[in-house]
Amino acid sequence: MGKKIDPVCGMTVNDDSEFKSDYQGKEYYFCCSHCKEKFDLNPLKFTR
Repeated sequence: MGKKIDPVCGMTVNDDSEFKSDYQGKEYYFCCSHCKEKFDLNPLKFTR
């Protein structure tokens, strides 16, 4: 199991998190549904 950084809040999360999104061919992992929803509304803001 690997560790990933939530691009919205900066928390470390496991790569088996149920909260993940694919954006431009890359998977992003989140600590909670709130961070995932925030990312999904404006992914460009969190991927620069």
